[in-house]
Amino acid sequence: MNPLNTTEMLQKQMDNIKKSNNVTLPADDGRAFMQDVVASGSTLAKLNYYSAKSANGAIDMLGVKKRRLKLHQGINTTPDGTDHAEERTVPFSLVPVYTDAWFENDNVYYTARSRGQNVEDIIASMIQQQFGADLQDLAFNGDKSSADAFIKLDDGFLKLARTNVDTIKHDVTGAIKIADLQVVPIKVAPEQLRAGTFVWVMGRGTHTALQAEVIARPTALGDAVLVNGVLTRLHGYDIEVVDHIVEDTVLFTPLENLTVVTGFDVQYSRTGEGPEAMAKQATYHFVLSSVDFVIRTPKALVYIDADVTP
Repeated sequence: MNPLNTTEMLQKQMDNIKKSNNVTLPADDGRAFMQDVVASGSTLAKLNYYSAKSANGAIDMLGVKKRRLKLHQGINTTPDGTDHAEERTVPFSLVPVYTDAWFENDNVYYTARSRGQNVEDIIASMIQQQFGADLQDLAFNGDKSSADAFIKLDDGFLKLARTNVDTIKHDVTGAIKIADLQVVPIKVAPEQLRAGTFVWVMGRGTHTALQAEVIARPTALGDAVLVNGVLTRLHGYDIEVVDHIVEDTVLFTPLENLTVVTGFDVQYSRTGEGPEAMAKQATYHFVLSSVDFVIRTPKALVYIDADVTP
């Protein structure tokens, strides 16, 4: 394609994006959009994901049903399997959230031109990345009792873990040290340890402090693994470092125990019309959806912090 045609095509796309539009995405498109939002988060993408079909519902708890095989006895076989309705579930309740942004026309145009991408694809990617970053922040740090307008949108995994009576609490004094974590795995019941691959979930500052502690040791010990100078395992379990998570708090749990629930209703509105858009030389974009965060099996999670009641 020659440069003239490329320029004309981009200009048509820019003209189109400036037109006001207000749509609710089809259900499949809405699910795909939110799935891309979750996939854009570094840690968020590794968690369990559930696309809800209603604002309120329930998902299965984490764990493998044990010893379900039985001897078949022909006509004497009794169909005494557990009713699916009796299987253990955990509820969710979606919270409506939105993200909005102004995108300068020149920045969008030149980004699309340099990348060779469609203008709408560029904007969708920017929105999803911002939505994903905020969603990961809220997923771990959310607290409805907070005075912060963002943090109080919904309770995140740290708040859920701290307040749930079924999670295991491990108290430490001051900053978390490697020795503080040694006894944590044995606090988890054997049947829960089989529920998934447990990892340490922590913030970057906590990870850096533990890494420095390992490096400062006069001799290497078997409780920690350094790969190219980076602390990757503690007491036999991998480490998941989460950006923006509260420091000096650690979760010990399978990542699939932490679930991000999103709704399939996604409303997308945009406009490049009116005096404000003209003055800014930009288009305004608004995306409305809904989310919730769920710990599937609280007994398969250890919450580690100072002054926490065991």
